[in-house]
Amino acid sequence: MSREKTEAKYSILANTIRNRILSGEFHMGDRLASENELSAQFGFSRQTVRQALGILEQEGFLVRRRGSGTYIAKGTPTLPKSRTIGVITTYITDYIFPVITRGIEEVLSGRGYHLHLGVTKNRVETERQLLQSMLENGVDGLIVEGTKTALPNPNISLYQKLESMGIPCVFFNGYYRELSGCIYVVTNDRTCGSKASSLLLHAGCRQLGGIFKSDDMQGHERYAGFAQGLMDAGQQINDDAVLWYSTGDRDSLFEGENRERIYRIMRHCDGVVCYNDQIAYRLIELLLEKGRNVPQDISIVSFDNSSISQYSPVKITSFDHPKEQMGRMAAEKIIRMVESGVRESPAILEMPLIYKGSVLAEDTWDYL
Repeated sequence: MSREKTEAKYSILANTIRNRILSGEFHMGDRLASENELSAQFGFSRQTVRQALGILEQEGFLVRRRGSGTYIAKGTPTLPKSRTIGVITTYITDYIFPVITRGIEEVLSGRGYHLHLGVTKNRVETERQLLQSMLENGVDGLIVEGTKTALPNPNISLYQKLESMGIPCVFFNGYYRELSGCIYVVTNDRTCGSKASSLLLHAGCRQLGGIFKSDDMQGHERYAGFAQGLMDAGQQINDDAVLWYSTGDRDSLFEGENRERIYRIMRHCDGVVCYNDQIAYRLIELLLEKGRNVPQDISIVSFDNSSISQYSPVKITSFDHPKEQMGRMAAEKIIRMVESGVRESPAILEMPLIYKGSVLAEDTWDYL
């Protein structure tokens, strides 16, 4: 047992020093601190420090000069591959996320890669902790679902550090606009948002409302399309009938006073575009409880075509999120980047409309 612990310690220390060399924190030709100094700095025994330095010397990161000390080697050696891909998602156990993750895992395992999974629950501090952990433990690449992608992200410097270390990253569902040259796999949210409002107008709806998520890119893109579809049809946007919510509001959005507020906003609408099926499901429940019929009194269009529709009192007309395809494509891109060193191109996936029953007339969407 003690031997396993010693191995874990020197491996951790070797990874830490290696990452600092690759990131440029330690410069080529610089003298490294002595074994005693490193032992005091990191809290490891001299034996552990000596083992870690021995590994880095064998890999070509360090050069020992008798009577002078240990130096950072000139020229960056090729970092041995761990065959591990870090995967960071906002959620994993519910909604569309298990299918996306399954697509990623199937491709990675099929190519002999291990998956190191982390979940942020859409919190930037958790994202930072996961990124730092993966940097320390060594991954060949990262697949990331960005956290609160509509907001400025304080972790951009970590992503830039990854890039400087030659660790590629592929984003899915959303990405950070502040990070230049992002490689991503996303859906055509703006186009579908426009189609959603156009569909409702062609179904005879004239008072359109919407519920959109404020802190991620998908919410903004879906709203932008919704607004564009109205303007293209010569219709006005009713700001009073558009409701925004954030990740932290999700669980309480349809509870207590919020529930009544949503009904007051939506009761004058005859068509609503919802950010996703989770929201559409709760809205349908609320409207039926208040005596409004869906779709006879109010039609609803949503996004993702998730399994939630099967449990809804009225099956939800929704744009079909390419869940497994997205996961597989992100995994294929990261493997190609890891193995070839060549940057991939971003990809935007289509979402076909799946008619089910929450829009009044099926034949109105043939034009889309």
